Amino acid sequence: MQTLKLRAHVNPDGSIQLQMPNQLANQDIELILVYQPVESPDSPAEPLPPQEDPLIGLFSGSPELATQAEIILEQNITPNSGFTWKQS
Repeated sequence: MQTLKLRAHVNPDGSIQLQMPNQLANQDIELILVYQPVESPDSPAEPLPPQEDPLIGLFSGSPELATQAEIILEQNITPNSGFTWKQS
């Protein structure tokens, strides 16, 4: 028994066209068809609802953090914060 994995498009009438390798020409074969629908790369995936999206709530802070991290951190370090700022 050999396994051959193919991808096919089902026509509007429910038919598919199957082309077998030339090595099987003029032979009787038995086929077992197992199918699984695949997502089209053209259709975007549906967004997750907010309560299931792992990125929502992951980060909260200033949108400028990436570009102004040192300034923001320096402003938030106070004598009572438990952190110190080492001048370079």
